[in-house]
Amino acid sequence: MTAGVHAADTLARATAQQPRARILLAPVPVSPTKPLTPTHLKYLLSLDMLHRATATFADVTFVYHHTAFAGSRQVAGFWEYLDRCHANVAHEALSEEEIGELYTAYNRAGPAPEADLLPVVRRAEAGWTHPVTARLLDIWEGHYRLLGMADPGLGRTGPEPASEAAVLDLLASRNLCIDARSLQAPAYLDATAAGLPLRAVTSPDGQANYLLYLLRQLVPLLESHDLVVLAHDVDLRTDYQTLAHVFTSLGATVVRFEVPRVPIDGVVRSTRFGGWQGHTLGAFAGALVDEFGPEVFQLGLRLYLVAGLGRTARSSFSLGHLRRWMRRAVRLLDESGGPLPLDGSGHGTAGRFLAARAGRRRYADPYLLATTLLGRDPAVPAGELLRVVMGSLPDRGAPTDMER
Repeated sequence: MTAGVHAADTLARATAQQPRARILLAPVPVSPTKPLTPTHLKYLLSLDMLHRATATFADVTFVYHHTAFAGSRQVAGFWEYLDRCHANVAHEALSEEEIGELYTAYNRAGPAPEADLLPVVRRAEAGWTHPVTARLLDIWEGHYRLLGMADPGLGRTGPEPASEAAVLDLLASRNLCIDARSLQAPAYLDATAAGLPLRAVTSPDGQANYLLYLLRQLVPLLESHDLVVLAHDVDLRTDYQTLAHVFTSLGATVVRFEVPRVPIDGVVRSTRFGGWQGHTLGAFAGALVDEFGPEVFQLGLRLYLVAGLGRTARSSFSLGHLRRWMRRAVRLLDESGGPLPLDGSGHGTAGRFLAARAGRRRYADPYLLATTLLGRDPAVPAGELLRVVMGSLPDRGAPTDMER
């Protein structure tokens, strides 16, 4: 064992009897309106690895609900468009790519007036999900199982959020919100003390955006956690800097985990504008699973997206490169003897190792986890870390949607 690893293991053993930290992992959800592209997969798999690895040494509350802001314009607007322009679509037969095409058509058409959205918003806030989104969530559940990701139910249930009024009143009492709705103006998050601009969380008509839905979800949970990890993509950096300021002002300890978007053919663009055709999970997974098997596919995809594309994802997604990482996953599994079961106590070899590597960050960084595994240091508990990286293997008894 190297001196550095020995010292880290000694430190982790010395602190093993301390109470486990309570960590709130709160990513921005991927809205259920589009196919899963390389950008989404890098984000989701990074979160899954962060969650699994951190849970070996801390108690993690993972708040992730794909329909968390179904009442926002982004989602409710799409649902209103579907009912208005595609009311007779056979939703149960749609592929995720076909749903993605409908979403790009919606964005080309532009949103309906806010008054037209109100009936959809009210139904969404009461728990209704549009059949097209329900179909997409079913497809994603199959993808989650194929990828070995935690919670194949996709967070369809969760704690009741705080009321809009309670959250805005609390923030206003702490000088963190300017509520001008009574003047037919928006309510704003006020992080100007941190040098950030005012950020609207409602429209002048009172329609909430995704930030207000997230605040309603997360504010009640802050007090019961020692650390809040806010995860988001690069495009939402300013919004999440604002959220971090608000939560810190409410007494929470907050860090941000940022994931870059992945270029396709040299271009980084939002899914709403298209350009993802041929690069969705459904488009490339089937052939690779058939060739390499589900275990290798799980590991190879994670290593490529998290470690291969790195923290900045400057290179475009490439099926040729992905195939090379599949072959690398084969060698890694052969050399390590495959994934080993984890110590259920959370203080096993993997837990101690990852706790020491977390250091002041206090959570396990997925990029560091993946690159450590690739380093082949004999002191690294490779078999246990493989189990952390890969998650659970897919249930091959039930075919996924892409396999039917």
